[in-house]
Amino acid sequence: MREVIISALLLTAALPAAAQSTATLRGIDAYRSAALTSEKARELFEPRLKLYVGLRNLGTSGGLEKAEVLRLKMEKEAAALPGVKWVDLRVSEYFTSVDHAMYAVFDVVDAADASRLTFTPAPQAKIPDPDGALAAWRAYVAKGEALSRRGEMPLDRPNCPGFYCLWGGTPELDSAQRTFVEAARKNKGEELKRVLLADADGAARADALFVLGYSASGPEVAALCREALSDSDARVRGAALQILADLANHHPEQEIGLDRVLLRLDDPSSAVRGKAMGLLVPLAERAAYRPAMLAAAPRMAALLKLSQPESRALSFTLLALLSKKSFDREDFSAWDAWAAKAAAGKP
Repeated sequence: MREVIISALLLTAALPAAAQSTATLRGIDAYRSAALTSEKARELFEPRLKLYVGLRNLGTSGGLEKAEVLRLKMEKEAAALPGVKWVDLRVSEYFTSVDHAMYAVFDVVDAADASRLTFTPAPQAKIPDPDGALAAWRAYVAKGEALSRRGEMPLDRPNCPGFYCLWGGTPELDSAQRTFVEAARKNKGEELKRVLLADADGAARADALFVLGYSASGPEVAALCREALSDSDARVRGAALQILADLANHHPEQEIGLDRVLLRLDDPSSAVRGKAMGLLVPLAERAAYRPAMLAAAPRMAALLKLSQPESRALSFTLLALLSKKSFDREDFSAWDAWAAKAAAGKP
């Protein structure tokens, strides 16, 4: 299974800007909708999505602005189709040594399936940044991204003083992490928890959760993340899954409750679905988690059918680890049949 896992982890490594080639539209998916199927999405939007990719390829500010206007127009048209409750159109880029591709995903929630949009109500307050911790987190992210682009980021996992670390290994990044430890543990992180629960800005809530990952208590971090999986903002749900994935990989003694995690396999956001699968990969061969994951196998089999490389590779990895089967990744009928048996308790 090692080769399968590696294939999932090497999906989205971007080449340096100088090595990028002109992108080509490789796939159009519509997820989880009877009102807008993938076939209908291709019929309605493929010419304009190719135009969108062409505008992105220009790389100019004017081209990018026109591309975004076009994306929003297509998203609005899809949302106006009969039977559709909500739509989000995302176009992602993938690189290999010989290809530069874009994949469009219409994340759709049908009116008949509106329960998929049931989250905690979006908060409305404006909470001050506790001692500048959120600004420090954003600066830390920007610094790490800059070092990565220049090829100067240490490759080894940093010596992490919390339960989630994005980067480390340089004096500036390590100093920032000490700031996060202090912020997360000051008064047991109560001010950061206020931001997480009450701030109207989803980005601020996500940043607060990342800083709270430096708390002293693993069970508390896991509990905060489980609650955040019901947040109305996909950025917060994604942050929770990223932190839980670090717990799963580097703190195997920490229990990860799967009841809310498995719901995110059907999240309205493709980015959140990908992070949910990424979290489940290191848990797939642990006996305590297998029964719940087997029950969710049909959802993984459905995600295998998307053309988007991240979704396809991660779902294939999960299915292979859970099933111990060697069906071809394109053999959707075989995977569907196995997943149905697994969900029925007969894998």
